[in-house]
Amino acid sequence: MPMTATPARAATVVGESGGPFPLWLPLLIVVVLAVHLLAGATTQFTINLMRSLSPFAQESRAFEMTILPYWRLIAYVTGTIAIFTYLWPVVVHFRRPVEPVPTRVQRRVLSAPFLVAAMTFAPWCLSAVFFPAVTLWRFGRWAPELMSQQVLSPVVNGFLAATTSYLVLEWLFRSQIVPRVFPDGRIPELGPCLTAGVRTRLFLFLAAVAFIPLFTMLGVVRTGVVRVATRVQDADTVVAAMAHASTLTFFLYVALGIVLTLILARSLTRPLGEVAGALRRVQRGDLGVQVRVGSSDEVGVLEDGVNALVGALRDREHILQTFGHVVDPSVRDYLLAGGMERGGELRAVTVLFCDLRGFTTMAERMAPEEVVRTLNEFFATMTAWVRQCGGFVDKFIGDAMLVVFGLFETSTAERPAAGAAAALRCALGMEARLAELNRVRVAAGREPLETSIAVHAGEVVAGAIGAPDRHEFTVIGDTVNVAARLQELCRETGCTLLVSETAYELARRGGVEGTLAMREPVHVRGRSRPIGVFGPEAETHATGRTPFVSSTRA
Repeated sequence: MPMTATPARAATVVGESGGPFPLWLPLLIVVVLAVHLLAGATTQFTINLMRSLSPFAQESRAFEMTILPYWRLIAYVTGTIAIFTYLWPVVVHFRRPVEPVPTRVQRRVLSAPFLVAAMTFAPWCLSAVFFPAVTLWRFGRWAPELMSQQVLSPVVNGFLAATTSYLVLEWLFRSQIVPRVFPDGRIPELGPCLTAGVRTRLFLFLAAVAFIPLFTMLGVVRTGVVRVATRVQDADTVVAAMAHASTLTFFLYVALGIVLTLILARSLTRPLGEVAGALRRVQRGDLGVQVRVGSSDEVGVLEDGVNALVGALRDREHILQTFGHVVDPSVRDYLLAGGMERGGELRAVTVLFCDLRGFTTMAERMAPEEVVRTLNEFFATMTAWVRQCGGFVDKFIGDAMLVVFGLFETSTAERPAAGAAAALRCALGMEARLAELNRVRVAAGREPLETSIAVHAGEVVAGAIGAPDRHEFTVIGDTVNVAARLQELCRETGCTLLVSETAYELARRGGVEGTLAMREPVHVRGRSRPIGVFGPEAETHATGRTPFVSSTRA
């Protein structure tokens, strides 16, 4: 027998507060009520087609019709009260939303389609017990010929109505109500609820559009055969009735099948299409996508998984960006690619030291904020140029920076010359960048800066050095020490640039010709033998401190 109303259609604006009820509630009631009223009419139609025409069956049917209105009233009122009671926490939340959404409300929203459909199916099942019991009480007996009108037709049509209600409710809750209750998704984290998976929905759909129509037609045919065999009706009358019944049944179930197919297809294709679209955007590098999670079934798990994947990619990108601010991006990428294990390895590189000359004295006259601002301006300018030249900043040491070239060159044979050429090109270009920076500083009434730059080439140990739980990627060795000593000597002698003979010859092999002149070999701490060095020719002649020879000397 027909059953009560319940949720089915949510408004576009799901749940406006301020009214007595959210807008979706009366719409849900109207839709489900219509489904069960239609099922009640279909039940009367199938009973008239398939019921027995014996005197007892007709007398029993007449008695049923006298009590059917009371049964319907009780069923509708009881069912409506039960559904309202179940949905009331959800209604209250939509009238007065709170954050976070209570777990009780979330669970009721997820389970609502299944439980409401079950509540609407219950009176149909109870009628299959109630009416045979009333017949037995009224007439003192019950006959199998009453099976169709009192049991089969109500249960089958009630199942069809409940299935239709469930599919409609599931689609509407998924698309309109669930996203409001789960704004951040993560539905699977809530735990198991009374929901049907994709397989169950497909089974219900198959039963509604295939099994029940076939069952109805089978009942009509068997009823016609019995009526002809028992001579209750003549063959012509039975055939005409069967033709009329089959036509109505065909159009009714075709229309129902189209509606349910569209609903089921939309409940699957729309979320899957959104997932596919989100993955395509992620593939193009857009990590701002967010898929709306609408259920806890397999599709909902997929939607939530995509959001978790995008969240993990965003976290990874944030870590990479942060890591790239802590270490040079080239070092970051090299380490993440597994390019070097902790402990280090021997590499041939070119090391460049760049120091702000006289900055300690200058800093004494500056406010702390100005000191930081000046260092950041200088390091930002030089770091950008270093990266353009193919080097990476190993570390900042006070007002100095250690730069390494050639460490990540893939060709071992070309690495030393290419690294030295890049380092010399960078050193010469630093002077031009500093001149531009000083023009800006002087125009703003700030003191100009001076640098001391030293370049040396040789072998270093490169790797992650430190404690097991705290280490850094760096280069160490005699080459680094010599470069640091040359930078100190450069500062002491008033030169802006000193390049070791080893680095200069490698740079020339790498294709770089600088306007440098050779100086007398110099002694540095930690070295027993002097080191040949080159410096800017014009600058060196101006100082007149040491003799020079041609930079083109073999």
